[in-house]
Amino acid sequence: MIRYSICLPILSALLLSGCVSIPAPAPSQTQLPLLQGEWTIKMIHSGGIMGLLRTIEISSDGSYVVMDERAGRTEQGQLSPEELASLVMRVSSMLYSAAAGPYSCADCFIYDIEIFGAEKPFTARVDDVTLEESGLGPLVTDLRAIIDRELG
Repeated sequence: MIRYSICLPILSALLLSGCVSIPAPAPSQTQLPLLQGEWTIKMIHSGGIMGLLRTIEISSDGSYVVMDERAGRTEQGQLSPEELASLVMRVSSMLYSAAAGPYSCADCFIYDIEIFGAEKPFTARVDDVTLEESGLGPLVTDLRAIIDRELG
């Protein structure tokens, strides 16, 4: 009986020590590339219940192409000088934080973002769960607004 009264607390302590929660490290932040010279921004907006697949690609001269793969529709346009300047300012001031852990998000929208220019390329994939935490929410909102304006 004494043996059990000694072993039980020791065994309990060993089992509980395996259940300690270790905090995840804070995500590091990355400055998005400065949009200088020739550059392109591309976003693929996909997923959701309806299997959406839309793409927007904007060039440094403000021209853009918007595609809806499911509808087989392509639209082209030109950003106003104000829209282009706003986009450049937004990207140049943004910090990106990668998601801290694995997330599962059935039927979420997924946003694949690529920025190519004079600096090193930037790529990121975020979804509805990780979008705001990533810091890319305002950029995605701006790009989706252009897509919606062109494709309805």
